Amino acid sequence: MSGRVETVLRKMGQSLRPISEAPKDGRWILAKSAEGLVVCHWDLDPAGLAGPTWTEANDAARGYLDEYFEGWIDPAELKLWDYATLADLLIAFVDDARAFGDERALRILKARAKAE
Repeated sequence: MSGRVETVLRKMGQSLRPISEAPKDGRWILAKSAEGLVVCHWDLDPAGLAGPTWTEANDAARGYLDEYFEGWIDPAELKLWDYATLADLLIAFVDDARAFGDERALRILKARAKAE
């Protein structure tokens, strides 16, 4: 695992499971790629795509194969966190977004900060 988010999650007792064990029944997961975590689910019949794939939305224009991911975390098994832990996780997310040049994530964060 790499990145600050994964380090914080590991400190919280969360670890990646093999992607081969990920549920392919439509449940949402946190999948780890080289670029970071992706919230996605297995779509058996995605519109506009060639066949079953991991997608980030129900009407996704692109999908991911198992080989794209290093592993996964079941969000249903994530523990409740206190504010300090949430702050650590958010700071780690922003640090990772900057480190990986994830302009989309940074735009979303900037828009949310202005909305308040």
